[in-house]
Amino acid sequence: MMTRDGRQFELPDPQALMRDFQSRGVDLPIDYEHQNDRPVTNGPVPAAGWIKELRAEESGLWGRVEWTATAREMIARREYRYLSPSFLFNRLTRQVSRLKGAGLVHNPNLYLTAFASEELDMAAPDKNDTAPKSSAKEAPAELLPKLAEALGMSPESDAAAILTTLLAALTSGKVKAPKRLNSDRPNPARFVPIGAVQDLLADRNGRIATMREEEASRKVEWAFREGYITPAMREWATALCMEDPASFDTFLAKSPAPWAHLTRPIPHIEITPRGSAVIGEEAAICAQLGLKPGSLAD
Repeated sequence: MMTRDGRQFELPDPQALMRDFQSRGVDLPIDYEHQNDRPVTNGPVPAAGWIKELRAEESGLWGRVEWTATAREMIARREYRYLSPSFLFNRLTRQVSRLKGAGLVHNPNLYLTAFASEELDMAAPDKNDTAPKSSAKEAPAELLPKLAEALGMSPESDAAAILTTLLAALTSGKVKAPKRLNSDRPNPARFVPIGAVQDLLADRNGRIATMREEEASRKVEWAFREGYITPAMREWATALCMEDPASFDTFLAKSPAPWAHLTRPIPHIEITPRGSAVIGEEAAICAQLGLKPGSLAD
């Protein structure tokens, strides 16, 4: 469904709207010029009528309306000729999700059939009218100037002129229309199944965790050999190194390795057996003291 201002919506399941209406158990309001969509600004909004019943047919969604006396007279005098629905929709898929009500308007955004003076039901599309249909809300004002500039038009251009230029550009091939967001077959060059992405992320996270654990083990082993930590501190050091490697490095930089003497081997000192020949200082000392050489060791 396309509106007069160029926006597009989807209504894949009219029955769902009808079921939603029935589950709420309240009549839907019909106002004047969609004033009910801005109640804070407009204050009290009088109803023109109430939608009492909905039914889905091939020609569209129909409703039974109970008009107020004032609205009935205005329609009879042709002071209002169009009924424009108001609804909620999903911004991603553009699918209509709930009917909020409707409004009597002069300039509908939908391509609608005007009221005849004797009609009491909601206005519905003419069966011979093949024009696309959608919501009555206006396009966001900030988007129209940007779209106009992108098309080489003045930012002050109205929505109708912008739509005409855009359609001409699409027809000529200067602008490519995007594929439907809810296409049953997404382009495999642009989209990957969520399951494959989850498997890839799980494998990547597993590899990263393994690398962190191996790196932490190497650092902790080095710290133990150098006397920065004791055997009882291994588990704590490994957890800290994996969780916050920078903090572990800071700990090593500020620690004086107080247990280094526990892990470093004591140098081996070789004792030379004493023989009968005594030389050097010991012989000189023995001579001065009048002792027999070699007797200092006794």
